Amino acid sequence: MTETDEVQGAEDFLPAERREKIMEWFASNQVASSQDLAKRLNTSISTIRRDLDYLASQGILKRTHGGAVRVRRNTTFEQLIDEARQTAVEEKRAIAVAAAKLLQPEQSVLIDSRSTLHQFAYVVAELTIPLTVVTNDVHVADVLANKEHIKLVVPGGICRPGAYALLGESAINFVRELRCDHFFLSSQAVDAECASDTSLELVQLQRAMIDAAVETTLLIDSSRFGGRAIYRTVPIDRISRIITDEGLHPDERAKYDDIAPELIIAPYVDEIASEQE
Repeated sequence: MTETDEVQGAEDFLPAERREKIMEWFASNQVASSQDLAKRLNTSISTIRRDLDYLASQGILKRTHGGAVRVRRNTTFEQLIDEARQTAVEEKRAIAVAAAKLLQPEQSVLIDSRSTLHQFAYVVAELTIPLTVVTNDVHVADVLANKEHIKLVVPGGICRPGAYALLGESAINFVRELRCDHFFLSSQAVDAECASDTSLELVQLQRAMIDAAVETTLLIDSSRFGGRAIYRTVPIDRISRIITDEGLHPDERAKYDDIAPELIIAPYVDEIASEQE
């Protein structure tokens, strides 16, 4: 059977068969959009959305605004940076916009490394208020370089393979000398106990940044809740607030409302735009 024949016959799948095909896709891929899956299986987007909702209810996937991501079951799993930058983009943009509302003129701000913070950097670059920004992420630094309202500081360090983070003892020692107003943190996972990550070097630098800041805000998309990575970053009670997207399940919202000092659910950017019209 050719690939074309397989796609043409996909519309005849029973729901269980169609969901099996979706699971086969996620066995070797981390992320998919509803539109791409509908095209691949020759069915409607609304049907695919129902399938993804069902698989999410079984704990197999986690839904995003435009599709779904595979649940990470391994404490050492880390998504490739290029893949991460294409995952849950709407969610990360919404989180970034909400986080930028916390900024005040003349603040000193630490910005962590990860794709969510890349979105945050794009939003910060569009502001006009004066800020001093310290970051260990070379992409964040590139976005904010030569902006008139930004005084940019980049600690030394060695660029982590496959990522944009500058790490190492020199970076940690530099950060230990700082006293900043705000640290914007991102993590591989968060549960009721702590935020956690897959790189010990990164976690060591994040801990130094937490100690160097008056307050810490965790920016993390809803697909990463309930997971656990191998290295503990920071207990929940040391985080000033968590900002996430509307994909967080109501039961999870209620749980983290109780255990986190503050939980902010960021509306999607298109909804923000419509509210302002």
